[in-house]
Amino acid sequence: MSKAVLCSAAILVLLLSCEAGAQSIYGMNYIGEVVHMGSSRQQGLGYSAVAVQDTSNSVTANPASTADLNMVTLTFQQVLSASRVYFLEDISKQTRYTVPSFTVSFPVREGLVVTAGYRARYIGRADFAYSIDIEGAPPGFQNYKLDSNLFMIPVIAAWKPFNTLRVAGEAQFNLGSVIDKVNVWFDDLNYINIDSKRRRSYTGISWGAAVLWEAHPRLWLGCNIDGAVDYLVEEVIENTVSELDTTFTYDYALPLAFDIGFAANPYGRWWLSASYWMRPAADPVGYSQLEGNVGDEKHIGFGIERRASREGHVFNQMPVRLGFYMDTWHIQFPGGQEVTSMFLTAGSAIPMGNRPGAIDFTLEFGRTGSKEENFVEENIFRFGLSFSVAEPWSKRKTEKH
Repeated sequence: MSKAVLCSAAILVLLLSCEAGAQSIYGMNYIGEVVHMGSSRQQGLGYSAVAVQDTSNSVTANPASTADLNMVTLTFQQVLSASRVYFLEDISKQTRYTVPSFTVSFPVREGLVVTAGYRARYIGRADFAYSIDIEGAPPGFQNYKLDSNLFMIPVIAAWKPFNTLRVAGEAQFNLGSVIDKVNVWFDDLNYINIDSKRRRSYTGISWGAAVLWEAHPRLWLGCNIDGAVDYLVEEVIENTVSELDTTFTYDYALPLAFDIGFAANPYGRWWLSASYWMRPAADPVGYSQLEGNVGDEKHIGFGIERRASREGHVFNQMPVRLGFYMDTWHIQFPGGQEVTSMFLTAGSAIPMGNRPGAIDFTLEFGRTGSKEENFVEENIFRFGLSFSVAEPWSKRKTEKH
């Protein structure tokens, strides 16, 4: 058999394996894992903070909260993760990082703040290598890589019309890509290596709206609506044999999502929070292998926070945050079986004294899926770090003159 024929046959097997076997961990070969909104403070509360007032960060779970910022505020948020994946008898270690989310807020006047920046929606990272058998060819090896990142550039206007009410409107410019790469190689030099790359590029515009209401000094209510996104997707497939390359476009609709919750102060500096987030199932256009295996995404989070004091010893000036959350994934694997994640969170912040800004950090420990129900289980550790710097706008203008 000639090398060209072997090349074409191997590519065919390669593309089929991308469609059927790329779900070694959840979110692979689809748009990825949802990224919950908020800084490391919200992360430490189990992402239950849609009703938590935040006067230090411009990356928040509720954009309406930024109406309380009275200085130019820049916030960065970064999450690093390490995991161990179990599939039948196989074990793989994965390490992931993402481009940090960041936003900058500008107070136009008291109670009116404009914010813009970068925020991820869905991310996916994977890198696996394993042996394969191709009929009529010697044993080979395959390496699969996934790089998925759907993100948005939000432009937010937050307004505080009354002391007890904050509202926000948001224009969202959505971009991103999902890239699958597969490489097949043989020890036998009579067989050539095969490379295949599929890139899906996403673009779309959407909107958002949020409300934060102080119903009582000890009770806050919050709601955030993330409007539907009608993506235009361009899919390009490149192969070792260029004659097999293809390019085409299609539409992909990401349904509207909403987040509702409360924050209550039962005693002293202690606050409790809870929230519920949901996005209905999307039609998996472009992912035919997932037909009938995509469901509603859900998130339930709970948190408890002992807020920092400006007095006393250093530990008294550090907040204490604990949280728990459970996610139901859009991916249902295998054959309609729901995939869930459960995480415990713990976090705090470095005291800043009377200086503006914040440095928050959080640890997460959890699991996605189970070997008994989904055949795949991923044990995950995450570390989140966010920091904010702030400066009065009037001071900056004075220095310029």
